[in-house]
Amino acid sequence: KPASIADQLLADDQPLDAEEQAAVVAALEEQQLQQNRAFKLTFACISLGLGAFFLHASLQQRLHPYETRFTGELRPVTSSGTVAAMLFLQGLSLLAAAAGLVRELPKRGDKERACMPAGVQVWVLLDVAVALASIACLYWSAALWASVQKYGWAVGAQVELVWLPLLPLAVCLLCCYVVNSIHVTARDVQRLRRLQYDFKKV
Repeated sequence: KPASIADQLLADDQPLDAEEQAAVVAALEEQQLQQNRAFKLTFACISLGLGAFFLHASLQQRLHPYETRFTGELRPVTSSGTVAAMLFLQGLSLLAAAAGLVRELPKRGDKERACMPAGVQVWVLLDVAVALASIACLYWSAALWASVQKYGWAVGAQVELVWLPLLPLAVCLLCCYVVNSIHVTARDVQRLRRLQYDFKKV
């Protein structure tokens, strides 16, 4: 494994010669490539699946208003068309997050791409995802609060529906965190590459 190779070379207290430095950097680049692909693909699949769920819920809301439990319980304080629109926005936000994750997904063996920072298009997609999810989050939060105000905490507090405003926004923010974390480790690998020095063990 790349990590174990780097650990073995770094375990020696003596300075690394040029070949060993190159081996460490290559091992870290390989590890960065593997983590880049694994994390992006994993969270892209999660976002895609949830996006499909919310888009389906939006369609169902348009065809059969308030027949699903999590929209039916808020029927007194919401309108059918707005509910469908908010579910649609949440679905789009999750699809945008998934698109942002795979927009610059490095191919197998492409260590150079794996160590490059995320481009503008990636951050635009992620920013759009967070913005859309935030709009829906505000709407659902207002609806939940309106239910409390109308029926009181004992009856109107729909605690089991807290996931409705928070889940898509949390996933979109998590996707942003994944991209940022990958960028930070890629920057560290690039820095190590630049810090290589010419040294030969005797």
